[in-house]
Amino acid sequence: MSGKLGVLIVHGMGDLKKDFADDLIGRLLKKLGTQAKDVVFEPCFWGDILQKYQNTTWKNLLTATRMDAKPIRKFIVSALGDAAGYLAGFFKDGHAAYTDIHERVRIMLKNLESQLTPSAPLIVLAHSLGSAIMSNYIWDEQVGNGVGKTAFEKTETMAGFITYGSNIPLFLPPRDTIQCIRFPSRNLDAKYKKIAKWINVYDPDDLLGYPLNTIWTKRNGTIIEDVLVNAGPLIVSETPFAHVFYNQTAAFQKIVIKQIQSVLATE
Repeated sequence: MSGKLGVLIVHGMGDLKKDFADDLIGRLLKKLGTQAKDVVFEPCFWGDILQKYQNTTWKNLLTATRMDAKPIRKFIVSALGDAAGYLAGFFKDGHAAYTDIHERVRIMLKNLESQLTPSAPLIVLAHSLGSAIMSNYIWDEQVGNGVGKTAFEKTETMAGFITYGSNIPLFLPPRDTIQCIRFPSRNLDAKYKKIAKWINVYDPDDLLGYPLNTIWTKRNGTIIEDVLVNAGPLIVSETPFAHVFYNQTAAFQKIVIKQIQSVLATE
């Protein structure tokens, strides 16, 4: 298979499965119609790197005398455990989880690149903690500490970055000057630079999803477009549970399709 455009989908926190992106991919392919043949989607599943240890913690917690609201507590252990494990220097079998997760991203980018024509552009969809993971991954590549081995793996061919339900503001370093990643990359083909966009989608009722445009004191030339949506069914979209319903939301899918078609039209 030799696609003209690769789309990497990175999940957020919580106990997800390898098929986490199947529904979204199916919806996007249907909306793309005849253009679907030109696009290759690659889910980046990284949750297994931490979930085993969270499951053990939860099993041990269940032996406690009493815990109310167990389903919610289980979600919190898994969700916040992902963030803590990724950023707090947690070591899994002698390796930092941060490094292991970034290596997983690289492997999935490598797999995606192998299915594309040479010099094909990339779009990244990153949900929740996945947006922080990808922002860190891109930052490391740009400052010379990354794991990428090709321009594609280094995200230098990225022509679209769509974050949604992003909690990047919760993980910013404790500094007065907060630097943003540089997007688009200096090495991105000039024809794609004209249409490259970082679009940040969030529901105002999603307490784990934030606007990003105003948080940087040093932008490095990056422009972020914050776009508001109502994620999920009407009742859910007015609650914090909107956080897990972006993939099923037509307005979000429309944003993704528009950027995909914009990149394809630049070929």
